[in-house]
Amino acid sequence: MDMMWFLMLSHLVGDYALQTDGMALRKGGSRKVLTLHVLLYIVTLALTLAIYAYFTGRFAFLSPRVLAALIAIFALHWIQDDIKARRFSDSRQAYYIDQALHIIQLFLLRGWLS
Repeated sequence: MDMMWFLMLSHLVGDYALQTDGMALRKGGSRKVLTLHVLLYIVTLALTLAIYAYFTGRFAFLSPRVLAALIAIFALHWIQDDIKARRFSDSRQAYYIDQALHIIQLFLLRGWLS
């Protein structure tokens, strides 16, 4: 099965299921809450990649390439969510752009690891 299915599932779990309503409301006013949200997202993504790598053998999970990708996604996700939460919290368009950028990053990650 294509890695993208796993990455999308990971995104849904990390960006929605593990983010409480309180976190969503408070991350614009608290960098601590924002960082916790992004850490949960990255842990979910890392676990997904580890499971995928184990069962498919398509890449080595414990590699500098995967670590660099996770750090980059952490930084990008943090910056995007910070901007959206602080400046555009009520904007539907900002929400859609934010989600599109997250998904584009996952497509880039798939290409980077393939």
